[in-house]
Amino acid sequence: MPELPEVETVARELRLVLPGLKIESLTAIYPKSFENRAAQYSLTQTISEISRQGKYLIFRLDNTFLIAHLRMTGVFSFHTGSESTGKYCRVLIRFTDHSQLQFLDTRKFGRIWHVAEISEITGQLGKDALDPYWTEKTFSTALNASRQGIKALLLGQSVISGLGNIYTDEILFASGIHPLSISATIPARKKIELFQNIHATLRFAIGQMGSTISDYRTVNGESGNFQNYFRVYAQTGKPCPQCARPIQRIRAAGRSTHYCPYCQKLSK
Repeated sequence: MPELPEVETVARELRLVLPGLKIESLTAIYPKSFENRAAQYSLTQTISEISRQGKYLIFRLDNTFLIAHLRMTGVFSFHTGSESTGKYCRVLIRFTDHSQLQFLDTRKFGRIWHVAEISEITGQLGKDALDPYWTEKTFSTALNASRQGIKALLLGQSVISGLGNIYTDEILFASGIHPLSISATIPARKKIELFQNIHATLRFAIGQMGSTISDYRTVNGESGNFQNYFRVYAQTGKPCPQCARPIQRIRAAGRSTHYCPYCQKLSK
């Protein structure tokens, strides 16, 4: 599933082409891919801004919002002229200048909502992982208040949003923290190190346009490159880049989790 770096990459590319375009029509080719919760407003509005919260893309219109979640295989594709829609096109947005935005989704899990308020969709999300709200102090305070395992907290989206399985594994390895460590019991210096590695890893991954393992593509159809820098994610049995012992896989927070048991020891 695309995580913060992938969604931010898509947002940045859409910001180059969508603001100022007026929607002529929106067609839900696969009805479940689109939910119109603000049907009292016409969709023939102009897109003024593209933003992101966690893994959600937010399209600000004149009076309302379109919010998209790519889920497993969602991809946006922009075309300056009329293009035929492929078999995986689930939502088609046509603009008055004859350009179009296609939402392609092989597995049909992705969703686009039309809403009057952003909070209808994102109201339960924690602050975005790259939101200025997060400082070493606010981050440490949030961890100190939780008895959850650290991987569960980072994946849960209700405290901090945008992280998924890939980046959580990589960030915890970079911080030398076992994924089952209880959040509140992580040493203070390690909490700060974790905070710093969240920012460093996400920003580097954004610079690499995210990770492409199977379906993820940018709006321009390019693959991400961060998968070439994985240190533990999907590296089961390979030598740890720090100690050369085998990377192991366990279940944590219900997810397959990759870590080095020697470099990421679980405190007793």
